[in-house]
Amino acid sequence: MRIGKKSDRMRKMKKILSIILMLFFLVSCAQNKEIKTVDIRPETKETKKGGYLTSFVLDGHEIYLCEPEDLMRTDLINYGFSAPFIMVFPDEKMNEEEAVDLIYEEGIDVIAQRNGGFVLFVNPIRSWEKEESGIYERIMEKTAVGISGFSHGLIHDEKADSYSIFASPAATTVFASGKGADYIAKNYLKQVKGTSSLSMLGSDDITLTAAVLKGLSVEPQIECEDIIVIKEEDLPFDELFDRDIAGYQRWNGKLAETYYPGKNGILMEPLSFEVKTSDDNTAIKTETYELGAVVFRKEDPDQKEKPLLLCFHGGGDTAITTASIAGWPQIAYDNDFILCAIENHMRTTATEVMEVIEQLKQIYSIDEKKIYATGFSMGSIKTWDLYQKYPEVFAALAPMGASVDVGKNCQFSDSPFVNEEVMVPVFYSGGENSPLGELPFQSFACVNRINYLMKVNGVETPFEISMANRSEWSDSIYGYEGDIVEQFTDDSFPESVTTIRYYQSKDGQIYTALCSISHHAHEIRPFTCEKAWEFMSCFSRVDEKIVVDDEKWLP
Repeated sequence: MRIGKKSDRMRKMKKILSIILMLFFLVSCAQNKEIKTVDIRPETKETKKGGYLTSFVLDGHEIYLCEPEDLMRTDLINYGFSAPFIMVFPDEKMNEEEAVDLIYEEGIDVIAQRNGGFVLFVNPIRSWEKEESGIYERIMEKTAVGISGFSHGLIHDEKADSYSIFASPAATTVFASGKGADYIAKNYLKQVKGTSSLSMLGSDDITLTAAVLKGLSVEPQIECEDIIVIKEEDLPFDELFDRDIAGYQRWNGKLAETYYPGKNGILMEPLSFEVKTSDDNTAIKTETYELGAVVFRKEDPDQKEKPLLLCFHGGGDTAITTASIAGWPQIAYDNDFILCAIENHMRTTATEVMEVIEQLKQIYSIDEKKIYATGFSMGSIKTWDLYQKYPEVFAALAPMGASVDVGKNCQFSDSPFVNEEVMVPVFYSGGENSPLGELPFQSFACVNRINYLMKVNGVETPFEISMANRSEWSDSIYGYEGDIVEQFTDDSFPESVTTIRYYQSKDGQIYTALCSISHHAHEIRPFTCEKAWEFMSCFSRVDEKIVVDDEKWLP
């Protein structure tokens, strides 16, 4: 066995990851001029194993997408950004039934099923021995990610009536055997550049993350030292994957660590909720609808009461991606709370979120005194909506990276209720270099939101900021000078300074923290989330009043 060099998580990886939060949809359309391109025209059928098999032809190659039985609610939860992209290159050409049998016999289906993904099976046109390199690049050209229109491993662009492979190539693993293994060993254990769903992010690196090669008859030509290469192992694919590949992917041309469900003891559980549509929902027209969510938690056989943190993703993003980029699953594990990331929440109102909380209480043992919420971008707007409509439910909130004017909700409609008197501890953060107007010095809406927050939280200051009196602001970013100010550096982003301003309320306690990060655009970082949790966890809500835990950290 030979395992390529494993690198630490890279700073540049996080910068690229943050841009994913602004992705909506990409369909690759580059064509190989030397080969006639055949568009994907899929045929899908059920398999004897309980899943689905979708077949199509690409440049003369028969391709099968094997989707195991769905245990992860892929109809409600988007795994396209996060699931590993697994390809199979067999010894020789196989029919559909033989391909499915191989995938299940080798345990490849286990990894796909566990991650809400699929397996892409590639047949040679005739024989791999006579085939030149190129089909791997063509498959990558046909990858795309998005937040709608996906099923059975494909994503459908209805307007163009075209299909793409629903995958992010950041974590691509090939399982190859016999002549297929020789083909990969000869052509793809090197850095490969091309077009993929990552091209919108400015990345042309489509190099393999890992290759599992069985039955080699040639010596591998390893030209890229950080590809994980496993050969001549008798263990099933799922065991090899868990041992050597899980938690690694490629970003910015290098191998890097990333979050992987199940690793380090973090459980990931898909959930669905049947919710009643509220009167102020402008997106859903049915009386009820089904909502998906993912819970991350530490296994606890004793089922003791734990805090609950709701997490809301960005507008072009998914529940798993925002939670993972932000580091929330690891923070939940380290601090032993339940993290619930809600999918496609923009169509969900604050009232319907209350239904989700009640249903979560039926599933998990939740400490009702310690219910919190956070969100990034559009998820930040949802968190502000909870502040203005259901403040009495939450012990603390942490909106990040966005605001709308007071009274507006996540669907940009008028909220039926705006809180004017119930104080909720808030940790708000934004990037000083964001193009989206996250902070008061960047945005009129944020000016109004911060004035509103200061008033409701009873902060002791008579001054009200506006763009007109900006020259008089005591703090150039937030307008209000903090009663206490702390500054931190993040080892992953040493060029950035995280500044947190704390404001004292009329009762002498601190319930309001306003954070800004220099050299920080529209992105979310684990360091910020760790600081947010440190602050939020100081508070609980008992008999409708906020109680400060003196044993917890506060400035």
